[in-house]
Amino acid sequence: MTSAPAARDHRMPDERLWRSLTVSATKTELYAEDLYFRECWSDALDILGAADAAQTGTDGGSRAAADGGSGAAADEGSGVGTDGGSRVGTGEGSRTAGDAAAAALAPLGLLSFKCDGMAGRRAEPTLRYLADQGFSILASAPIRHNRHSMRELWRYNWHVYTTDRLALMTLMHSVGDSLLLIVRDDRYDPAVPGSVRLADLKGSADPEARGPEHLRTVLDPPNKIINFVHVADEPADICREVGIFLDRPERRALLTEIRRADAETATRRAHDEVARLQALLPASDFDLEAALKRVEPATTPDALARLRFAAAGGTRLSWDELGTLLDRSDPAVDFWDFVRIATEVLDADRPASADLLPPSSAAEWRAAAAR
Repeated sequence: MTSAPAARDHRMPDERLWRSLTVSATKTELYAEDLYFRECWSDALDILGAADAAQTGTDGGSRAAADGGSGAAADEGSGVGTDGGSRVGTGEGSRTAGDAAAAALAPLGLLSFKCDGMAGRRAEPTLRYLADQGFSILASAPIRHNRHSMRELWRYNWHVYTTDRLALMTLMHSVGDSLLLIVRDDRYDPAVPGSVRLADLKGSADPEARGPEHLRTVLDPPNKIINFVHVADEPADICREVGIFLDRPERRALLTEIRRADAETATRRAHDEVARLQALLPASDFDLEAALKRVEPATTPDALARLRFAAAGGTRLSWDELGTLLDRSDPAVDFWDFVRIATEVLDADRPASADLLPPSSAAEWRAAAAR
């Protein structure tokens, strides 16, 4: 006996709406069943897809990304569109809540500070960079990673990391609170979502692959492991990542703040929150040589020599070996000095395929729009 095919979930995007959320067929397939995407998308339908949100212009962040509502020909009397949500209005020209939610997400970007970004005091330079590049802050929320949330956020990237690097990531990303920002692209081009332009501006973790215009160049990270910020790649990723970062009450509060689109108030709150968080987390210069000198009283000459040798490109250390040479629980060992040294002495990557979900680009979105 065979079971009947599952009925389509009308709260989820259909094929037409997915094209306004991602250019990746693989991402569409994965996120259609992703718990975090589904939860946040449902909230977005309720809040960003509300009737008055559908009428908001581009200055409120919700006009036009889904293509004109042409796929919204469901039963008019049902109140439910075929493309991901309840119908807004009635008649052939009406938009669905899915259309409104997708259109609201289109000009947005998501940037989250990592704990190292707060410790390295890179938050204020990032806020200035966003303003200079034409992004306004619409909402913010304090966040704190645990070992599960970080593995979900980077589920499709961290498979290349060694287990030693995973141990380091768990330590450095969960040490304290940080900040999530939702920004609006005030130079928004309907062919390219704001998240895609922001991701392109972020630049590669590899310094050889980025230019002076990129955010990571401006922030000047010491290496590819300590890189201060994370940026969502596409509108679909904004939805999924908000679902990871925030529980339902906080998530719906953030979406309500986005819908309100009070950039002046949101910007002031973001600066205040940065000041509050930085006051809780001691600053670090992330200088390797200075870190090695500072830990010298807490280790033996032989242990320090092994650390220096590994940091200079010699034999790599395992996580457990590092712990025997440098005890991070010793009050004389600064947390970020331990992290800085660890990033230079561990084997970071293992042989594996590149990103399981490669980031998209503005060029890909323009090509998709032209088809």
